[in-house]
Amino acid sequence: MQYRLEALDFPIRVVGKRFPVDNAAAFSIIPGIWQREMEGGFLPKLIDMSWEKPKCRLESLLAICGTKPRIHDELFDYCIGVRYDGDIPPGMEEWTLPPCTWAVFPDIYDAWKRLYTEWLPTSGFDFADLPIIECHYAPDHEPGTELWVPVVPMKKEEI
Repeated sequence: MQYRLEALDFPIRVVGKRFPVDNAAAFSIIPGIWQREMEGGFLPKLIDMSWEKPKCRLESLLAICGTKPRIHDELFDYCIGVRYDGDIPPGMEEWTLPPCTWAVFPDIYDAWKRLYTEWLPTSGFDFADLPIIECHYAPDHEPGTELWVPVVPMKKEEI
């Protein structure tokens, strides 16, 4: 699987909204959330916010998936937002992720399908104790999406 490593040495502050998602139906529920929030004007507002004080490659619409890289709970939080350093707008909340190294995959759909079974067992990495981030870029950006997976080098005794 194609990927690159991105080491971000600063905290990532994401501002947005939280949506509860049933894990068993996540792949059918999540597209509806995006559609509803686009039509309701929330996503365009986030897009405007994402242009303020750019700082890294995560300047786009972001989805924080749960609280850990592996989601085992029946219900998890799917948080849509942007990396943002300004005041939190009404009706939104914030999440701050500490500095971390990320394995970045160029297509979220393909990466989700192959991450746990193909990439992780042979990568030499383990998951860091942070959530995975889906990054959704502007329509003319290539690639259109990326999956940011928090990683740490696997300990030698685990190899």
